[in-house]
Amino acid sequence: MPLFVGPPICPELPAAYRVLVLSESGQVLLSEPLAAASDAEALSLARQRSEEAIVELWDGLRFMAHFPQPEMAI
Repeated sequence: MPLFVGPPICPELPAAYRVLVLSESGQVLLSEPLAAASDAEALSLARQRSEEAIVELWDGLRFMAHFPQPEMAI
């Protein structure tokens, strides 16, 4: 279950969604912009990315969610 924190810091400004791809130790490996029209769409797109890696979703300085990578079946 992702961790979700708070409303936008400044609702008057457009969202600046960004996905951070993290290593298992929590280091940022990649930071890339995410084009989404709403928080719900951004969360859905970030959740899809978590199938490949550990990701966090940010809107500017606002932390939105952390998605751990699912356990790999052996």
